Amino acid sequence: MSTTLTRRHFMQSTAALGLASPMVITGTRARAQSSLIVGDMGGAFYEGFKTGFYDDFEKDFDISISATTMQPDPLPQFKMAVDTNTNLFDVALMTPEHMLRVQNLDGEYFEPLNLTIDNPEDFIDGNFTEYFAGIGIYAMIMGCRQDSMGENYPKTWTEFWNTESFQGRRGLWRSPVTTLEIALLADGVAPADIYPLDVDRAFAALDRIRKDIDIWWTSGAQATQLLQNGELDMMSAWSTRAYTAIASGAPAGLTWEGVYNIDGWTIPKGTEKVDLAREFIQYTMDPERQAKFTQKLALGPANQKAYDFIDPDLAKQFPTAPDNFDGLILLNAEYWAENQDALTERFEQWILS
Repeated sequence: MSTTLTRRHFMQSTAALGLASPMVITGTRARAQSSLIVGDMGGAFYEGFKTGFYDDFEKDFDISISATTMQPDPLPQFKMAVDTNTNLFDVALMTPEHMLRVQNLDGEYFEPLNLTIDNPEDFIDGNFTEYFAGIGIYAMIMGCRQDSMGENYPKTWTEFWNTESFQGRRGLWRSPVTTLEIALLADGVAPADIYPLDVDRAFAALDRIRKDIDIWWTSGAQATQLLQNGELDMMSAWSTRAYTAIASGAPAGLTWEGVYNIDGWTIPKGTEKVDLAREFIQYTMDPERQAKFTQKLALGPANQKAYDFIDPDLAKQFPTAPDNFDGLILLNAEYWAENQDALTERFEQWILS
């Protein structure tokens, strides 16, 4: 692959994305920036982003992209990379609360993205900060087996808590994050009033259903398996994992009441590829490119214009589809960045008590 980032390719791409002042990388700097390391979550994330972004960016910019896998909690990995000036990644995928937890550390850990977004109204709320650009949305929702429950499965979390009218084996995520929000929704708290969390009320609601929770699942892969093999009749599940189970043949229905979160790009402080990293992130904001990643990855595209390029039947499976998105609330990153450690400790003590 050529080690030159050509002006022709650069101008074509930036013109398509509406960059105000494109910067051309040439000569020695081009040779130094002929490759880019992107940290994603591996698996379907890699396959989706390869289809939507990596392959085309390599062709358009005459560079190579290699992917490395981010840890589920990227804070230690990201901190180590910046503190030791280890080039683990030039672009890293994380969520807003992950980013805020890193920012709460002593020191500077992120480069500003310097994006040009001409149509911010096309993106979901909370998609951009100076250091973060959302790319895909997932949600904690409810999945129910229709072979055991038919169409009479819970359509709200209040109904999920109604163990007399909706009988069956239940499961919830073994984490306070989103589980406390779900408990408050079940207890009748309006979505607009969820934050700050009434923690005592949430645990009181969990107390009422605790004996009816058969499995507290601990990983996305386990959630997929539980919905797939019918071990549970109804459960909380990440939308991406629920879709995987359904795509593999699980007769499951989804209830789109829950909490959504955003996966997005950041740039670690000190990377020598900061200019190229910014161009890559800008490139991924395009709606047609975001639509392409949904062929392999069940994330809802952050750019709502992407739905113009997605088959309507496929779009029904994504959190940001209009009929689904109205029932979701945005996970409050600031709240969880400040309270996650303490609430995780309390939640685990409650589980074990």
